[in-house]
Amino acid sequence: MRIYLNPLTSNVASDDQCGKAWKSLATCMAFVLSVAVSNNSLAQTSLFDVAVANASPIDAMPASNGVITLGTENYKVVNAANFTGSAAIGETAPGSIAQVGCQSCQTNTCRGNCRRGNGSAYPLGNLCAPCEPFCYVSFDALVMQRQGGNFTSSPNFLMDDYGFEWIPRLTIGMVPDCVHGCELSFTGVAEWNRSGAASSPTGGIESLLTTVSPFTSTDLTAYTDAIAQSQSLDVQYWSVEANKTLVGYDVAKLLFGARYVDYQEIFTYLSENATAGGLTPTTTGSLRSEVKNRLLGVQCGLDLLYPICRRGYTDFRSRAGVFANFADLDFDFINNIDTAYIVDKNDVNLAGLIEVAGGLRFQVTDCISIRGGGELWWFSGMATATDQFRNQIGGISNVRTKSDFFVAGGTFGVDFRY
Repeated sequence: MRIYLNPLTSNVASDDQCGKAWKSLATCMAFVLSVAVSNNSLAQTSLFDVAVANASPIDAMPASNGVITLGTENYKVVNAANFTGSAAIGETAPGSIAQVGCQSCQTNTCRGNCRRGNGSAYPLGNLCAPCEPFCYVSFDALVMQRQGGNFTSSPNFLMDDYGFEWIPRLTIGMVPDCVHGCELSFTGVAEWNRSGAASSPTGGIESLLTTVSPFTSTDLTAYTDAIAQSQSLDVQYWSVEANKTLVGYDVAKLLFGARYVDYQEIFTYLSENATAGGLTPTTTGSLRSEVKNRLLGVQCGLDLLYPICRRGYTDFRSRAGVFANFADLDFDFINNIDTAYIVDKNDVNLAGLIEVAGGLRFQVTDCISIRGGGELWWFSGMATATDQFRNQIGGISNVRTKSDFFVAGGTFGVDFRY
């Protein structure tokens, strides 16, 4: 086989023939290119046909702050609302082009709180992703002890201390737009008790009670040289609150709202003297002081989470409220049924309540977290049962609401979020 390169024969095409060939080839290439471009344009137009409206001078932003500079060229930014699109395939209404500020995230569906997923994703994720409305239920088991109250009406025996009592707290809330929400919380019922007693068949149990006019020492015969005495102090507490909440990035919650607090105390002091008196074979006496504090007012609070690891947080909770204290007093003193002193008073004064709690929280799943820590309550402007008479019979003219005391302990809780 022989191969000839550029043979010098008469079969070589002339210049005119070559020009016609190149012209035909160029025509074919242009036709193919135009068909491809046309098909691509038709495909896009069938899905979304953009009709550009001419931007009037008023639509353009001022040259001082409405210009984007790229190299040596300046480009004006116009209102995106002037660009509308026809209905896409399968849609019945035209769409529109909207500008979204990713750094501010101020959109109708976001409204300032841009996060990704649930709390366990903090601080990772796209901060400008659409937010997710949510509801939550929190249950706390508090182990609290009422502090103070070292009081006795007898020099011969004391009452024991208050114990730690379990107190449930239930909170239900919702955040429909990821920022603004509301919650309802109930705490209680808590009950603390302390008591003491003494007995001596030969007598000798005395009392710290004193009298003021018109009462005298003869009105305390049941409490002098007694053979048996007992004291008890019972406390009951519960509260309910409704709050408006502001949530930020799942790590901060500011709240304010209304709260009602019910706090009651009952002090009972009984005594028996072996000496017969009146209609009874022995002389008996009873003292009962009961106060009811009904607090109604407003409060504010702040809950904070600080991440220390992927699923671990430090937990902080605080509440502070100012209340009108509608206080009632029922005081009864009887000595061998021949002496009776009864007082029924009510008054309205200012009271305060501060709650502070801190601890650790662990995110078990995206929907469940557990926590534990310590908690402290401070009550101010309260009426206590023993402060009403202060071991003195007589002279009670109003309800005394100047007592302050603490309630302290620990808390264990679980949160459900959905």
